[in-house]
Amino acid sequence: MRRFSNSTAQASSAMYSRILINISNPEDYRFFRRVFAAPGAQACRVDFVANNLIMYVYLKLKRETVFMPRRGRGRHCREDNFSIKTGRLTQRQADRVYSGFADFIEREQPRHGWELYILPSGRLASQSALVAHARAQGIDVLYTGYGNIGNKTFADPQGTDMQSYLYAHVELLDGYAVDLDAFRRWKRDYTQARMQKHVIGQARKLDLKTVLQKCVQVAGCRLEALLGLAGENAYGLSELAKLRKADDVALDTMDWQTPYLFFPMQVSTDAQIILNYPQGSVIDGLKRAIQIAAERGLALVIKPHPAEINQAIPAVLARLRREHGFRIVNENTFRLLEGAESVVTINSTVGLEAKLLDKPVTFLGNTFYARFDERRLAAYVDHYLVNEDYFRDTPFSEANFAKLMERARLPILDRSEVA
Repeated sequence: MRRFSNSTAQASSAMYSRILINISNPEDYRFFRRVFAAPGAQACRVDFVANNLIMYVYLKLKRETVFMPRRGRGRHCREDNFSIKTGRLTQRQADRVYSGFADFIEREQPRHGWELYILPSGRLASQSALVAHARAQGIDVLYTGYGNIGNKTFADPQGTDMQSYLYAHVELLDGYAVDLDAFRRWKRDYTQARMQKHVIGQARKLDLKTVLQKCVQVAGCRLEALLGLAGENAYGLSELAKLRKADDVALDTMDWQTPYLFFPMQVSTDAQIILNYPQGSVIDGLKRAIQIAAERGLALVIKPHPAEINQAIPAVLARLRREHGFRIVNENTFRLLEGAESVVTINSTVGLEAKLLDKPVTFLGNTFYARFDERRLAAYVDHYLVNEDYFRDTPFSEANFAKLMERARLPILDRSEVA
C-alpha cells in the first residue's frame, strides 16, 4: 500500500484561483479570512454567497464580494434536509430557498468560473442546491467544521459526520504513516491537560448579548421575507418567547467508588442526532443507555450538555432518574471518562475522547469513530484533521493551507495515491 505524502499537498495548494464560500456567520468569515491570509493563498480570489441578510450586510461593510440570492420556485428540496428536520424552514420555504440558490449558481457560475465551493457544515437547503450544481458540473466541493479535538479543523470533500467521504472510506486512514509512540505521548499529555480543565466550547449563556443577537436575527428574517431573499431561517416573533434558559436539573453527588457506565448527553437539536441517529432523540439514546447499564450490572451516570436550551429536557431527566435511579452530575468530563467502566454515546465527540483514554465505547448512532482502532485514531488526529484551531486569530501556515485545498481532491488522490 502506498502512503500519502506531503508533496502532493504542497503541489495542489495553488490549484484553485476562484473560490466561492457559503457563509452563515461572522465566526466562519473570520476563519476563512485566516485561511486565505496564508502564504501561498494570494493567488486565490474568494467570493461569498450569504444565506442570511445580516451576513450579507456584514460582508458588504467588509468590502467583500458577496451575493444574496432571491427566493425561487419550481425545484424541490429533499425532505431529509437539516433545514427542514430542525424546523428552521418548512418544506415550502426550503423549496423556495433551494430554488433561489439553484437559480443563482446556474446564472453566476458561467460568469465567475468558480473552481471550488466551500461549505461550512454543508447541511442546509441553500448548500444542497450548490452541491447539486457542483456535482453536475464537476466542480470541487469542500466541507469544513470545528475539529473535535482541540486545535484541529475538520475538512472533507463529501460532507461532515456520516455524510463524509471519511465515513464511507475509513480505510483511507490506513494509508497514512503514523508514529504510535509519539501519538501515545501526545494522547497522555492531551488527556492529562483535560483532566485539569475541560471547557465545552458550545456552552451557551442567556445574557443581554444573546437576547440582542436573537432580536437582530428575527428582524433580519422579517426583512428577508419582505425583500424576497433566500434566507436560511424563517424566525418570527414567537422565537423570542424561547429566550428562556432551560431550568437546571438538580445534580447528584458523584459516587466514584461504585462501578458505572457513563452517558454524556448531547444537545437535543444536534445534527449528529437528527441526521445520524435512526431514533432521532437524545432521550431515546438515554433510555438505551439505561438498558445497557442494567444488562451489565453497572450504575449509570449521565452529564447534561451545557448548551441544552430545550425547556422539556430537565423535567424528563428528573422523571427518568426517579424511575431508574441513575445519577446526574456535572463533573469534569475527562474525569468521568477516566473513572468509567465503559461509555455509551450516540455519536458525541466524547466517544472519541473515551477512545483516547482506551475506554470501551458503544456508539448508538452512525459515526466513523466506531471503526477506529488505535492506529486509525492516530492517523485521524495527526493527519486527517488540519492542525489549525478554528478559533485562533493567526493566519494559516502554508502547509496547512495546502492540506486544506488538497482535501477537496481527496477522492482523486485516494484512488491514485493509495492502492
